[in-house]
Amino acid sequence: MPNKKAWVKRRKRKRMERKGEAAEDNWLIYFHSIKNVCPWSYESYKKGRIYITEFTQTKVIETEENWTMDKYDAIVYTTQMSVDELDTFVEQRNDEQDLCEYLWSHPSYTKGGKNQTQTPVIIQQDRKWLMELRNARSKSKRRI
Repeated sequence: MPNKKAWVKRRKRKRMERKGEAAEDNWLIYFHSIKNVCPWSYESYKKGRIYITEFTQTKVIETEENWTMDKYDAIVYTTQMSVDELDTFVEQRNDEQDLCEYLWSHPSYTKGGKNQTQTPVIIQQDRKWLMELRNARSKSKRRI
């Protein structure tokens, strides 16, 4: 039998891998569940074009300053902010610049659609691209 330290280390690594897979499954389920309000997010997530990472204000601002859609359609920052903190941060970022659009979601807040995330998040997207998607969607709805 291999030494106990090596066995414990492998077991811990496998547990962390399973935890990561479970988190990935949760995001897949979430993006599928919001297809009615954000139809492009599910496909973007499946293609690996939504990056999910932990929030730091520095990371958000640095990403914003170097914004490009070459790698990702959106970045989702997980955080432990309250609803008020999320709202304040997102409003400030949207007011201070025009390149990115910020949205937020919190498990305890819904506008009635039950589309909130399981953890508080800030979503960073390209403002111009998002407006094009919204305009195309509203035009297709008018044709129906």
